[in-house]
Amino acid sequence: MAEIHIGSYEGTIYPEGSGYTGALELGYGPNGKRKRLKRKGPTKTAVKDKLKKAVKDLDNGVKPDPTYRVEGAVNDFLAAFAKADKAESSYTTYRILVDQQLIPFIGHIKLTDLSADDVEAWLAGRTKHLASSSLGIVHNLLKRSIRRAMRHDRVERNVAELVETPSGRPGRKSKSLTLEDATAVLEEATKAKHRIGAYVILAITSGLRTEELRKLRWSALNLDTATVYVLRAARHKDETKTPLSRRGLGLADMAVEALRTLKARQAAEKLKAGEAYEDHDLVFCREDGTPYSAAAVRWWFRKVLKAAGLDGKEWCPRELRHTFVSIMSDHGVPIEKISDLVGHSDSRITETVYRHHLKPEIREGAERMNDIFKSA
Repeated sequence: MAEIHIGSYEGTIYPEGSGYTGALELGYGPNGKRKRLKRKGPTKTAVKDKLKKAVKDLDNGVKPDPTYRVEGAVNDFLAAFAKADKAESSYTTYRILVDQQLIPFIGHIKLTDLSADDVEAWLAGRTKHLASSSLGIVHNLLKRSIRRAMRHDRVERNVAELVETPSGRPGRKSKSLTLEDATAVLEEATKAKHRIGAYVILAITSGLRTEELRKLRWSALNLDTATVYVLRAARHKDETKTPLSRRGLGLADMAVEALRTLKARQAAEKLKAGEAYEDHDLVFCREDGTPYSAAAVRWWFRKVLKAAGLDGKEWCPRELRHTFVSIMSDHGVPIEKISDLVGHSDSRITETVYRHHLKPEIREGAERMNDIFKSA
């Protein structure tokens, strides 16, 4: 046993188990019990360094909790997030990422012991399993969790801030249906057996976002003037993605026809359900009037694609919007007009998001020259 002096505190370091334990005397608490600050380590030097850091924290008014683990910090952050009137969908995404990608790997580590090396090794181990975007989200969740712990004096510094987020595996690239495939899907979607046939038709012919379609109400439609007003989206507090996403659009004839058919079917379903029907004025809903989840829309969408001769698992509903942009571009619609139609504030956003689906205007001159000189 060796006596030590750190700052104004006295204590001892003694062998324990396969390493050493250091204890500093902090005096007595209000209940008369002796207060001691303990740290463990493989060597006397490691223990002394930990005690020095702990004393520094005390002098700075920080009282780290040596029993507080990463899992506790993350769970406390998410609990606070849920109470802060944030989007439920965001909480669900965060909860899944934390439970599957963070807690099983570093959740057991005491927050006071967590090092930048630990964070770096954890992130490196997830690069083959997560896309770069998801890797960035889960790293940011750790940083925000530790930041909150710092505000509550549970730890002195945020080691997660010292680590750069690595690149993850390449994400799935969005794609668009060819005109031939889109035609086949539209034809299939008109059949009465498909519950979201009108959804598919409206998505391809108007470019509405899936989140806008799921919240679309009959009161926002005027089928006599073939007009749709985008006022809500399946986002926090039903707000649209941006202010300019609130827009009015003309409806294609096939969309109007499909919507009239859907409205008649919905009226019959409402009559059949009676008092059990929940009328939310939704255009796209279940037989009892309740809204579709995103998963339900994907399930019905894949049935339409499969019936049209396409592999539904290779596609997701948001790619109907990409299809709209691609078809518009291929048929000479200027990018500025496409930007207005899809609700972007600037054509540069359209170019960035849909760069793989826009016809490259830079090639137009060469293509025209080819046509000219082929006929010369």
